Amino acid sequence: MKPNVRRWEANKILEAALNKYFAIFESTKTLASELIRSRRHPLEVLIILCARLDALASDAVSEGTPNKTAFTQFLRAYSGNNELFESVSVGELYYELRYHRWLLEGMIPQAGRLRRFSGINDCVIQFLEEAGLPLTLTDSARLLDCLSQILQHEFRVKPGQPLSKRRLVQESELVQRIVRATQKTRLRAHAANLPRALKSLVESKKVCTILYDRFRCEAIHGAAIILNAERFFHERQLYWEPRYSEYHGAYEFLEFPAQFLLGCVETCVNTYRHHLKAKGTVPPDVFFHVFGDDMMSNLKLLDYELLPEESPVRLNIKQKR
Repeated sequence: MKPNVRRWEANKILEAALNKYFAIFESTKTLASELIRSRRHPLEVLIILCARLDALASDAVSEGTPNKTAFTQFLRAYSGNNELFESVSVGELYYELRYHRWLLEGMIPQAGRLRRFSGINDCVIQFLEEAGLPLTLTDSARLLDCLSQILQHEFRVKPGQPLSKRRLVQESELVQRIVRATQKTRLRAHAANLPRALKSLVESKKVCTILYDRFRCEAIHGAAIILNAERFFHERQLYWEPRYSEYHGAYEFLEFPAQFLLGCVETCVNTYRHHLKAKGTVPPDVFFHVFGDDMMSNLKLLDYELLPEESPVRLNIKQKR
């Protein structure tokens, strides 16, 4: 058989396989569109759209890849909004600092000792440990207060601030502005430690991570999630909801409207499909789904790079007596 004919047949088989796989997501998009149009069941809309993004991302990676890593990497690669999803929501970072400032007395019961209440403390604990200040209540409070004031001065982090101040910023610019402002304070001697110390905390406040942690996980695994249904259905782009706590003041939380999430699913499906078509192979999970009993005759379309690494298997064979 001529090479051109073989290539044409392989492309035809691949196209049919992609049609079969991506057809799974059409009913989701149809249902979500109908619910958005009728403005009904906002939580269910959020759940199915986040779940579909999660399903696409999980199928696109090798076995053993953490769900969070798969989800955030997939959005960066295929959403068409890499710059947006890579940006940091400064208000969320501000809230985290203020919340842990309020919690600090319980976290540092005595000098040199840090108490962890739950996983939400991990990034701040790492920050306090790597910033270079003594682990005392006074020094840690001074550090969190200093950074909160810098963020409030440089960016829009709570209701009532000028609209000219940005809510979203790239990680490199955010860290540079924090370091530069810290160099003008009593903590200037520790400014050089901040880029490394802030790394995990800043990463946790990127838009893609917030979508995974506070929406995908809370909507699917949590008992409830706070949604302003009117804005969820009305807004077209990301928006911020004002909130208030008597313990750490006013703040704003990033929200994802229904139309934005639906558009994200649609773009990811289209972009990812084009990527697989151009590559000419599909990941193992997609391959096993679309080919079923015909797997052995279509192995040339399997992306072997995503197969698990080979490892020895120990067999324990018992002889019958």
